[in-house]
Amino acid sequence: MEEATIRARVRRLLETGEIPCDTPDATWAGKGVGERCVACVQPIAANDVEFEMEVSGVSYRVHRRCHDIWQEECEPVRRS
Repeated sequence: MEEATIRARVRRLLETGEIPCDTPDATWAGKGVGERCVACVQPIAANDVEFEMEVSGVSYRVHRRCHDIWQEECEPVRRS
């Protein structure tokens, strides 16, 4: 999936409150286990780095690239 498409989806998820910009309570990284990425909805394969972030008791799994996009899209929100 193209970066612009992922970025637009992340913005939409942030606007609807489906994903937060809150600082995660915990973050783990490791090999993917086939779960779907919340940002791009593609499976996170074993050869991909998977980030799992826990925010207020909810876990979110994303590819490394999608994690970076999510964090970038949250920067303006965190500054305000």
